[in-house]
Amino acid sequence: MPVAIGPGPEPAARTSPPASDSSLSAVLLLLASFATVPLLLATVFRLGVAAILPTVLLTVCLAPRLERASRSHRWVLPALVGGALAIALASVLTGALNGLSDEAYATPAFAHAGLALYTQPVSFDYSNYGVAHHEFTYYVYLPLLTYLTVPGLDYRWICVAAWLGSVLWLRREPYAASALAMPWIALLAANGQNDFVPLFALSLALAPPRGRGSAWAEAVALALKQFANVVVVGYHLLRREWWRALLAVALSVLFLAPFLFVNAGAVYCRVLMGNPSGGCSPASAGFLLLKRNYWLYPTWVWAVFHRPIGARLLEWGRRVRAAWPV
Repeated sequence: MPVAIGPGPEPAARTSPPASDSSLSAVLLLLASFATVPLLLATVFRLGVAAILPTVLLTVCLAPRLERASRSHRWVLPALVGGALAIALASVLTGALNGLSDEAYATPAFAHAGLALYTQPVSFDYSNYGVAHHEFTYYVYLPLLTYLTVPGLDYRWICVAAWLGSVLWLRREPYAASALAMPWIALLAANGQNDFVPLFALSLALAPPRGRGSAWAEAVALALKQFANVVVVGYHLLRREWWRALLAVALSVLFLAPFLFVNAGAVYCRVLMGNPSGGCSPASAGFLLLKRNYWLYPTWVWAVFHRPIGARLLEWGRRVRAAWPV
């Protein structure tokens, strides 16, 4: 029986507390959501890199409470989105809490590379809010990501727009919108993390409401960043849509076909191993586990599909208890 992935039933109605108490609770929840910002900033220090884990955990804990609060007070979700957007805009405009990633400069730098996308590195200098940096890197993403830019426009604005687009697309699902509107996520967008472009494509492709353009959005998502491909293929496998999963894999290979013809080894080292330095060794498990922007993908998956995932986990728990009675 296929796993149902999609919007689930509405939560059961609850007895409403007094208006003053529920309003105060909503305000406290909003304040708690902004605690994710100092947690995120702790990840820039060597001893605080694991702070991304409690950041995500706090997001998961607050999302259902914010969902309930938004059903009682229609201003809760707009206030959350508005506050997170204000932080993002202030960060881009002033440079405060910025500079967490070089992707704002490195991602669009390969748009001129053509078929040498995976064989020729780029080397350039840039100034990030008055601080000079030197960049030498190879391209490690799927081909389309570098081209989804606007010449002359700071890439951070594209990331903030993609983040906001995902939140607005999911506005009818308060749980998902609340989770993705967390201030730490908006701040990562303001830092130019390129993950927000594929996450927006995933939102259009897989999250309700799915329209006629969802198939096109899915195809675009498969040409951007590897984690999006994993999400799309996993989505179809869990729904036992074997042919669509196979088609997603085939499209992923097709997008890389010209570059495989030029230099298959370079594609392997950059796209599969993710090595930007010219070598071919993979990143360590610790790096993959604690890299802050990588956690955007499981956060997105849980935010959008928390109901079917939760139902399946409960079912597995019942099976385990039945097989191993205490």
